[in-house]
Amino acid sequence: MTKAPQTGPLPTRSERLRGQLALAVSIVGIGSAFIFVRRSEVDPTATLMLRMLAASMMIGAVLAPRSAAVRVRDIRGRDVGLLVLASVVSGLDLLANQWSVSYTSVANAAFLMNASPVFVLLFAWLVYRERVALMKLVAVAVAVAGGTFVVAGGGDRAPSSLHAFGDGLALTSAALYAVFLLMTKHLRERIPTSVIMLTNSLVIMVMLAPVAVLTSEPLLPKSAAGYALIFGYALVSQLLGHGLMTYALRTVDPALASMSGLLRPVVAAALAWLILDEGMDSLQFLGGAVMLLAFYCFQRADSGGAGPSSATTEEEQQLSLAEQSRRPRSSDPTPQVTADGPADDG
Repeated sequence: MTKAPQTGPLPTRSERLRGQLALAVSIVGIGSAFIFVRRSEVDPTATLMLRMLAASMMIGAVLAPRSAAVRVRDIRGRDVGLLVLASVVSGLDLLANQWSVSYTSVANAAFLMNASPVFVLLFAWLVYRERVALMKLVAVAVAVAGGTFVVAGGGDRAPSSLHAFGDGLALTSAALYAVFLLMTKHLRERIPTSVIMLTNSLVIMVMLAPVAVLTSEPLLPKSAAGYALIFGYALVSQLLGHGLMTYALRTVDPALASMSGLLRPVVAAALAWLILDEGMDSLQFLGGAVMLLAFYCFQRADSGGAGPSSATTEEEQQLSLAEQSRRPRSSDPTPQVTADGPADDG
């Protein structure tokens, strides 16, 4: 497995189901990002900065009445640093992500970014020394092969040095996204989704604002439709897409979350085909089918017979708790602290 050490109680079956549903919806939200970037009236840097500004406004409007400041004060110092670092990594990932589509096709950019499962497994092995199941390695290899088919068939732009540069940005985005997933998985054990999302939006906005001011011309959209597109982009791709992904990471393995990205390019390529008139040939359809098969195999390997093992896990938890209740109370307060961790924001 590629999970970091679990510090809290194991998730219940219903929590895992909610996480999987959130992951499914996030695929559509994140997969549609390329379309918003292509339709924007400003360049990718300004578009991303304005997206984070709009997302910060919307998240802040929702959080303020719910006294989120109390939760923020409860965050430990080391987690504040990790929150900021994860946000910086996310900002660099999104910047490489959005600029890549300016130099290469939507299909190429989307599918190359799906190398992130390779990086997740690699980083998890390097950092956590986790052993990876053979079926997962096979599934990732099949996914890479499927992505190769899609890239080979995505010839809507003639190969050039700029085309290769766009592909390189997409691959860089995949590596950064893997790091971000592992960091966020660690943070979600203690910090609510809303706090992570607000920090993420604010840090990326501050990070990109000076760059956008110096390099983007124009900086702001010229029409009401342009502003509406920015707010729609923030709602769909940031709040629903990345927000639900962040929520899901409390119960979902980062490697599985990165493999879910195999479905995002299907969304992106289909929308590009319908909206941007980017062609898809038979080789790309074959590559997409191969990658979907790889995702299914990876999910099966990750569940490892989810039904019986999940039930067994919950029963073992209950038995363990019952056994602890029969033991004499210990003077060590650690179990109570662990059990009373920060409440999740759902």
